[in-house]
Amino acid sequence: MVTWNVATAEPPDDVSSLLQLNSTQKMDLYVIGLQEVRAAPLKFLADLAFEDSWTRLFMNTLAPLGYIKVASIRMQGLLLLLFSKLEHVPFIRDIRVTYTRTGICGYWGNKGGVTISLSFYGYMICFLNCHLAAHMKYATERVDEFEYILDSQSFDGKNASSVLDHKVVFCFGDLNFRIEDHGIHFVRNCITSQNFHLLWSKDQLTMMKKAACVLQQFDEGPLNFPPTYKFDLNSDKYDSSGKKRKPAWCDRILWRVKAKPPAPEEEDEVGGVDDDDDDVGKQKTSEDVTEEYPMTVALDVYTSNMEYGVSDHKPVIGVFSLELRKLCNSPLVCVSAEGDWSADQDAVVTYSLLQPFPSSTWDWVGLYKVGFKSISDYITYTWVKDNLLAFSDELIKVYVSKEEIPVGGGECVLCYYCSNLQCILGISEPFQVHESRAVAEGSLFTMSRVIQPPPKFLPSEWKYANQVRLRSAEAERARSEQLTAECKRLIEESEKSANRMQQDANKRLEQRVKDIKFWKQELELKLQEMLQEIEVLITYKIRVERASESFSEPLKATVECLNERQGRVAIDLVSDEVERELLKEKEVIEGVVALLQRTLEQIVEQIRLNRSAKYYLEKDLQDKFKAERIDDFCSMLTSTLARVEEQIGPAEFTAGGPGVMVMLKEWVTFTDMNIGKAEKERSNSLSLRALVNSLLEQTAADVLRQHQATDAALERRVHESRTAKGQLEDQLNKLLLEIASQEQNLSALRVAITDKEAPLKVAQARLHARSQRPGVELCSDPVHTRLLSEVQQLTDNIARLKEGLTQAEMELKALIRNQLLLEEEI
Repeated sequence: MVTWNVATAEPPDDVSSLLQLNSTQKMDLYVIGLQEVRAAPLKFLADLAFEDSWTRLFMNTLAPLGYIKVASIRMQGLLLLLFSKLEHVPFIRDIRVTYTRTGICGYWGNKGGVTISLSFYGYMICFLNCHLAAHMKYATERVDEFEYILDSQSFDGKNASSVLDHKVVFCFGDLNFRIEDHGIHFVRNCITSQNFHLLWSKDQLTMMKKAACVLQQFDEGPLNFPPTYKFDLNSDKYDSSGKKRKPAWCDRILWRVKAKPPAPEEEDEVGGVDDDDDDVGKQKTSEDVTEEYPMTVALDVYTSNMEYGVSDHKPVIGVFSLELRKLCNSPLVCVSAEGDWSADQDAVVTYSLLQPFPSSTWDWVGLYKVGFKSISDYITYTWVKDNLLAFSDELIKVYVSKEEIPVGGGECVLCYYCSNLQCILGISEPFQVHESRAVAEGSLFTMSRVIQPPPKFLPSEWKYANQVRLRSAEAERARSEQLTAECKRLIEESEKSANRMQQDANKRLEQRVKDIKFWKQELELKLQEMLQEIEVLITYKIRVERASESFSEPLKATVECLNERQGRVAIDLVSDEVERELLKEKEVIEGVVALLQRTLEQIVEQIRLNRSAKYYLEKDLQDKFKAERIDDFCSMLTSTLARVEEQIGPAEFTAGGPGVMVMLKEWVTFTDMNIGKAEKERSNSLSLRALVNSLLEQTAADVLRQHQATDAALERRVHESRTAKGQLEDQLNKLLLEIASQEQNLSALRVAITDKEAPLKVAQARLHARSQRPGVELCSDPVHTRLLSEVQQLTDNIARLKEGLTQAEMELKALIRNQLLLEEEI
């Protein structure tokens, strides 16, 4: 699979590397999606008449290797090609193609998607080549366009009526998703160092997958290759122009495998039902069979090719392995050439229908050269019904005129083409078409014909010939007169029929215009409601943003309070009620902010969904305006072609064929679905608004309640601190009085000690003096005893006074120490 935005460039000389033709593993299918193929008016018309240069290059490259172009579709610059090995062609069936425009409100095909749907060995596969809106800021619009393409495309057939009904869907192309946030220098440094994983988280497609459900269904390989946009031409250097566009993985390949539906609950057995009848009623559908034998998709290679420089994009290549059980092993038609074939005689084609299929008179058998490039590359063909020779239950024969057979001969094959399934259902074995004898004999045969004289006839033969000519002319004249009369009758009947049909068409046009006006009114009403709802939601978004921002200051104040209270010292650094309330207030505010942020994300997502519904309403309304204008115009057209051409111009009258037609029921369902989607999103918006109102009131009340609780705790704490401080101050005052009293006591003790030292010295002097008494006069008389007692008593008193002084000094120090502690505490 290859996707490449070729930027209107002509193809390179060689695409072998692009198609990996040198790989040892040979591919079974090639799917090539191109964007921005040059579609200038003259070039586009030439490409419609003949194959475009890109298709010719791929066909010329792949045809010699045994691949043929099975299907293709082009919408302006979007081109999708499917090539297959010849052996798989009879098993590629039910081919359908469609396209969707998304450029200029859906009226221009420079953007959009082209799709090929097919059955491959019984499994429905869809290939979708997209080119979505450009520029960094339109990521949401790209998702909306992708959803619109998936929803709007439909296919005839019972197996897969929409894109997502297919067993496997491959979606690829220039999806135009960019890399957000990172600067260009960071992006280029990551590319240079091959650290691509650092850019994945900011890839818009990866980011949008988290929000868009439809993208979540698709898988993609790892982006282990450099971004493929935007390069200088013929270079591997990223954009060096003045715009300096940031590199991006614009070109992607996604795939989706349809999930297996849950098994239905087994019903209880009902009595009276025969087992054989029950078995008959349980015939398996093709969908049941494909569910019983699932297909697995494995990505082998996902990379880009940097050697091609004709565009500012690099091509992206994906190699996939499909593992499946073939649900059909034989072709639907067995076709063969009967007898010898040459341009000298009519030839006979024999074919038989091996299985039933929707055949028609438009089926044909084509004669192809071995190594043909595409289904339209036939030498000649014959209609299977018009040229019927023989018919039986088992074998059917049709002839091919000798004038259609190539005179030069060569090795050829026959292919049976079914117009209803738009595919080849059977291919014959190669056989030899012999060279014509006229070619073999050459100029000798021509000379002999010139030299021989012309034959002469008898008079009787001349008369007979004249009579035959007369009778033939008379019969021809009679047939001509009869034909003229029949034509006049036919003209009259056709005129009446045309008038009746035109009257009927006019009535139907009037009714159709009424229906369109009714649905227009409904769409306009819903669109107006949706526009108002979007505006109201934007107002609510602003309210929630402001509410979230308004909590930043309270949160900052709470955090500052917590930080300030960390400055408390010693015993005051306590985990008190205030601390708990402040932490709770911080938790409440942070929880409210987180809740508001989630609510804001819901509002943004709902606005996106509302805008998506608005987009579909506007698109449908624009289509209704155009349809009403066209039907009004059609109702005013006159009957004759000449007058019609005068009114709208011959170019406009003949240009363009009808688009993909839908049933009236589908038309009504589509508009009803858009209105229903808008009504559903509007209902969701109303519920979300009610939730936001309740949420804002509740969060404000919660924060206010917690704020009041914190204030009350702070007031109580301040009161407690003030009370404790008052008590400490009272105690300090008492302590100061006690210190003064103790200081007076110390002074008194010192005075008392001083006062007692003088009597002690007198008593000691007396004792010393009396100790000098001579002889017997040195006796222990009452005086001596009294003096000894006085000295002892005075010594004891002074010791006790000094001890009291020491204790008083220690007590004073303790009092002063307590004074300092109290002052510090205060």
